[in-house]
Amino acid sequence: MEDCKPVATPIETGLKLSSQGDGELFDTTLYCQAIGCLIYLCNSRPDISYSVSLMRQFMHAPMTSHWKALKRIFRYLQGARSHGLVFPACDDACLVGFSDSDWGGDQDTRRSTSGRCFFYGNFAISWSSKKQPTVATSSSEAEYRAIFSATTECLWLRRLLVDMKFGEPSATLISSDSQSAIAIARNLVFHARMKHIEIHHHFVRERLHDDDILLEYCPTEDNIADLFTKALPRVRFEALCKALNLIPRVGFIT
Repeated sequence: MEDCKPVATPIETGLKLSSQGDGELFDTTLYCQAIGCLIYLCNSRPDISYSVSLMRQFMHAPMTSHWKALKRIFRYLQGARSHGLVFPACDDACLVGFSDSDWGGDQDTRRSTSGRCFFYGNFAISWSSKKQPTVATSSSEAEYRAIFSATTECLWLRRLLVDMKFGEPSATLISSDSQSAIAIARNLVFHARMKHIEIHHHFVRERLHDDDILLEYCPTEDNIADLFTKALPRVRFEALCKALNLIPRVGFIT
C-alpha cells in the first residue's frame, strides 16, 4: 500500500508531466471531480496551489500518470490535515507582496508560470499560481509578466483596503528575485530592448511612477512566491510554508 502513505510534499521534485502522459487514458469524470475538490481547498491551503494549477491542465484528457501525480496531492494532505493558516495579531499592518516566475516550465507549450502572494501584516491574504498566456522569450520577460500580474492584484487589494477603511498611506512593496525585470520597470532605456512584450505589461512602470507600488530585489531564498512556481524539495517547501504561517494547529483534532 505504498500509494496510500502520506508524503512530505504535494508534488515530486523534478517531475515532468505533459499532455501525452504515460499509460492509458483515465476516467475524465473522476479526475475532474478530484480537481474540483482541490481547487476549492486552495482557498485556504496555499501550499497546494502550484500542484493543483499544474494538474488541472490535463483535465481534458487525463492519463494514468496524471492520476498518479494527482493522488500524491491527496497523500500529502492526509499527512498535513492539521495544517492551517495562522493570523497573528499585528498593530502596524501594511500590505506587502512577493512575485516570482519559472521560465518555460510547461512541457507542452513552454509557457512560464507566474506566482504571487500578498501579506497584510504577518499573515497571507492572497496567493496565486497561474500559467502565463503566451510564451516568454527570456527569463526576464517571464519575471516581468509575473510582476505585472502581482501589480494588478496589488491595486485591487489597495482599493479593497480603502473600502474597508484601512487605506495604504504609501506605496506597496513588491519583492522579486529578478534584478533585470525590476530594471525594465524602472529604466526607460531597457524598454527599447523589450518591444516584443505586450504594451499592457508596461502598466507596471506607470504604477511605479505613480507611487502605487515599490519594487525591491530579494534573493531567491527569501522569495516566498517561489512556492507557487515550481516543485520544491522538502526542506525548502516546509520553510516557505512556515513563512506563510501555514503550520500545524495546536489542539486540532483529526
